[in-house]
Amino acid sequence: MFLVLFWYIKSTMDEIEEIKRRIDIVDFISSYLTLKKAGANYRAMCPFHSEKTPSMMISPEKQIFKCFGCNEGGDIFAFVMKMENLEFREALELLAERAGVKLEKYRQNPKFQEEKDQKTRLFQINGWSARFFQKILLDHPAGKLALEYLKKRGLTDETIRNFVIGYAPSSKVLHEFLRKKGYTDHEIQSAGGPDRFYKRIIFPIRDVMGNTIGFTGRVMDAETQPKYLNTPETIIFHKGRILYNLDKARGEIKLEKNTVVVEGQMDVISSFQAGVKNVVATSGTALTDEHLKILYRYTPNITFSFDSDNAGLTTAKKAYEMAIQEGMNARMVDLGEFKDPGEIVSKDPELWLKVVANSQPVVDWYFKLAFKNKETLSPVEKKEIAKELIPIIKKIPDEIERAHYVGVLARKLGVNEQVVFDILDKNVEKKEDNKHKIQKEQTDQKPLSNEEILIGLLSLRPSFLDKTKDKIKADDFEEEWPRKLYTHLLNWYTENNQVKIAEKVSKELSGEVSGKFELILLEVEENFAEPEKAIEDILDRLKEKKQEKIKQYYATAIAAAEEAGDRTKLKELVKEFQHAISK
Repeated sequence: MFLVLFWYIKSTMDEIEEIKRRIDIVDFISSYLTLKKAGANYRAMCPFHSEKTPSMMISPEKQIFKCFGCNEGGDIFAFVMKMENLEFREALELLAERAGVKLEKYRQNPKFQEEKDQKTRLFQINGWSARFFQKILLDHPAGKLALEYLKKRGLTDETIRNFVIGYAPSSKVLHEFLRKKGYTDHEIQSAGGPDRFYKRIIFPIRDVMGNTIGFTGRVMDAETQPKYLNTPETIIFHKGRILYNLDKARGEIKLEKNTVVVEGQMDVISSFQAGVKNVVATSGTALTDEHLKILYRYTPNITFSFDSDNAGLTTAKKAYEMAIQEGMNARMVDLGEFKDPGEIVSKDPELWLKVVANSQPVVDWYFKLAFKNKETLSPVEKKEIAKELIPIIKKIPDEIERAHYVGVLARKLGVNEQVVFDILDKNVEKKEDNKHKIQKEQTDQKPLSNEEILIGLLSLRPSFLDKTKDKIKADDFEEEWPRKLYTHLLNWYTENNQVKIAEKVSKELSGEVSGKFELILLEVEENFAEPEKAIEDILDRLKEKKQEKIKQYYATAIAAAEEAGDRTKLKELVKEFQHAISK
């Protein structure tokens, strides 16, 4: 057993080291960032936090990077995991392919293969579904109207095939198709249930690796609701972190040093066809901080183009505020009399290229809207315009830029600049309080750990404790808070399996614990549609994490015993290891 363990650890490390030997970190990072020589090292603007002077150092001698602004650092694996939002195994496969290293030994790890196989099958289900939907669109009479609709919107055959656009017919035949391919009902649902779509144009959604992870289905008539139907959260699809078309756009984004963000898939596809290819959209959710953090890794420059209706203006304002908080340089496309980018492209593709090239700083865009068709202003109109624009100006982080727009507003309103400054100054203290509050909330709001998620799921489904109590003990929890609450859950459930957990927590535990518990329940209810499956996944991860620690401990201890020539100690350790790993 020890020999198997030792061989596994050694062979895995051999493959990782071989990848590092073949890929120079300077060359690799330079494909993402602009590097400048700094003595024996290289310097770059850190893509992981907002900064104006480069604080990331890359050492060709040590083959590591280190940011002295945000403390991110490590080797090429750490960089690509952070840059591309990948897990280690995904980063390993990506870098192995680039380096030309085969991972045969690593893939022989049963746990790795099991998890990879599970995700691979979900990717395959969605991949087959995408091809099925496109076949219906292009070659089946059921897709004729949808194809005509897309052609009327100006899409070419090449574009339709490039984005694998499809159509879900009224008859639900996809499920049977996938069953014949050998996938189970459980697997189909775990992939997000692509058979849930019917009578909709289908837009496949891919991750940065090019895997199909979900879909958006759009109706063609205004009466059917909802207009857009999206794949729910799954183990491969997290809509708050996925940007539509990022897999195609990321190279163009780095080339153009700018990201164009639009509202929907049709806007993305129309823009891409017209020649603006550094374009993305969110996938079934509003723009999130996580979306912006991902885009910031490629460039701090972002250009928004949202619909010109009231909802679009509201979205634009919120997006601008979020981008400023992330330290991005935000601009806005002026759509003029057009409703959205798709409408511009369908009329004149060249015009879309021009309006993107002529995008304005967001504040200029707001000024243009506020003073549109207003040559003379009444005192009331001046008051309303100031009320609208001063909060926008107040959010500008640079003092000189903020002072510039104060002067512009004062001239346009016909008032002294000091009047505008006085209004801003009245809100300085409140602004600082809010800033500190936001910073504290951002610090406090850490992602839920697997242990916290497990507690939330078991609290919502106490009956699952029958299955989990023998698989995980309170001592297996590394975090104190989940460990204590898990003990309470077991005790309460043993006393009365009909117990209402939420009531017990609020009555018997402290207010701080109760409040944290309520937040966990809200997040778990929102994001986990299949609690039993999620519990099984988390238990597997916790068990794997525990076993990895055991392996690392005994690998070190056994190696030390071997080096010391202590055969008696070696036998004891191997026996202990076999017992520990079998639990």
